[in-house]
Amino acid sequence: MHVAAFLNQFCDGKTTHSYASVSVCANMAGPGLSIELHVPAAVRGGRREFVRAAIPAWLCSGYYRADREGRFAERLCTRNFRAALRRADVAYLWASTPESVYRDVKAAGVPLVVERVNCHRATSIPILEEAYRRAGIPAAHGITASSLEEERRKLAMADWIFAPSPLVRQSLLDEGIADERILPISYGWSQERMGDTPRRVGALPVFLFVGSVCVRKGAHLLVEAWTEADVQGRLDICGPILPEIRAIVGSKLGHPGIRTPGSVWPISRATAEAEVFAFPTLEEGSSLAVLEAMASGLALLTSPMGAGDIVRHGQDGFVLDPYDRPAWVSALRQLASDPALRARMGASARARAQEFTWPRAGANRRARLLEAFRAARLPDRRRAR
Repeated sequence: MHVAAFLNQFCDGKTTHSYASVSVCANMAGPGLSIELHVPAAVRGGRREFVRAAIPAWLCSGYYRADREGRFAERLCTRNFRAALRRADVAYLWASTPESVYRDVKAAGVPLVVERVNCHRATSIPILEEAYRRAGIPAAHGITASSLEEERRKLAMADWIFAPSPLVRQSLLDEGIADERILPISYGWSQERMGDTPRRVGALPVFLFVGSVCVRKGAHLLVEAWTEADVQGRLDICGPILPEIRAIVGSKLGHPGIRTPGSVWPISRATAEAEVFAFPTLEEGSSLAVLEAMASGLALLTSPMGAGDIVRHGQDGFVLDPYDRPAWVSALRQLASDPALRARMGASARARAQEFTWPRAGANRRARLLEAFRAARLPDRRRAR
């Protein structure tokens, strides 16, 4: 099977979708499956043997100064992808792919698999509306009725959909998508991306949040639970803080036990001092940060959305309703006061993470896609020519 993949984003191998798509494709390729990934442009870690960049790397700097939005590169990438469909057995589309490209795939008669990064928007909207209502501020999730309908049209064209967590799968089932079209998979982690900053755990426990500091990630709920718990320790909130969080809990961000260093790279700089990863996310696909925290040996304190089918409650950490503040306060206090519990859960999380390395995640995807392709009794288009 030959797969033609498409990512409509600048590919540096570092930012979330760029890193995830390159890692997936690199590790999904193997016995019975080859792959090429089409992107507008690729630099640094995004330059791999299977990546087909529309704009050569040496031209990127000058080109993007002249065309900041990269419209020409996107058009050229789309043209190249259309040509690649002629030699592909399966097309593989990532987030932000225009609907016109979906139509191109269907017009070419190529089976289509789609990456579902988050829950279906029909599920996300009520979750986020409720979150903003509880927070007492106007909803700012940006998901419109027209974008929901576009998503429905796109997914109707997909033969299969990669679902990275049970809750993503359930959101697709709730939309009436047949279970046989949903391929359960996971993301992965690599030590190379995480970095190798030496561990230096101090006398007081450090709890860590990494990601966009926003309502969707439940950052305001964590700040409120932390200030109420009033534990002897420190909470590091690493990531860009959105104005909506400052509007909700801005005064509490100055708490002496909270540190906000901004974005931190590589993640080992953030995990080096931490013992617990606290992540009460409200809407998620499958968090790379959770996997990387587990691989770093941190105990987990997260929500069902953050846990997926990876974090085991009571073993790798605690999986709690993000709105159950008493439970979060209790868990924060318990983990802060019990070094042995933190160490035991952290060791369990590290061992669990070994099941989700990129090679394992990629091999699972390859097996799922090959099995679905064969079950559909689709011809190998290359052999047919």
